[in-house]
Amino acid sequence: AVVSTQSGHYGRDGYVQQNGSFIIPSVKPGSYIVTVHNPNYIIAPIRVEISSKAGGKVRARKVDFVQPNEVMLVKYPLVFRVNEKTDFFEKRETWHITDVFRSPMVPMLILPIFFMVLLPKIKDMQDPETKKELEEASKMMSNPQMPDMSDMLASFFGGTKKPKKSKSSRR
Repeated sequence: AVVSTQSGHYGRDGYVQQNGSFIIPSVKPGSYIVTVHNPNYIIAPIRVEISSKAGGKVRARKVDFVQPNEVMLVKYPLVFRVNEKTDFFEKRETWHITDVFRSPMVPMLILPIFFMVLLPKIKDMQDPETKKELEEASKMMSNPQMPDMSDMLASFFGGTKKPKKSKSSRR
């Protein structure tokens, strides 16, 4: 991990050692935000103020970007705490058989099948009026009043040939 200080355009870096300590050399008096950069964890930054008058006295406080005037002092030497573990990748969504039933295409498929298969069985078939209606519907389907689609398309695109008038009949 890298520990860096930032104050305007001035910044210094230091590296975390095996025991967890770090040193940032040659830091001038002023106010700095100390940040720990680690690819696996998110760590809250700390503001460190180094006094030039009081012999380099160090005062550290938590950085609050929402309420910058609020002061929460941090003991020196600085101890950084991990806020959370970073997740660079989203967990892949798993597939379940119930996902099929949530699809809007399922009702569009099941409802027509329901009406075609189950509805005639539910309807009372012993009723004479119902039998008469079904017979009329089946007669209309067997003897349609509509012209054949192939004849209609052939006449539309092919047309009928008109006989040519001969020049001799013009006289």
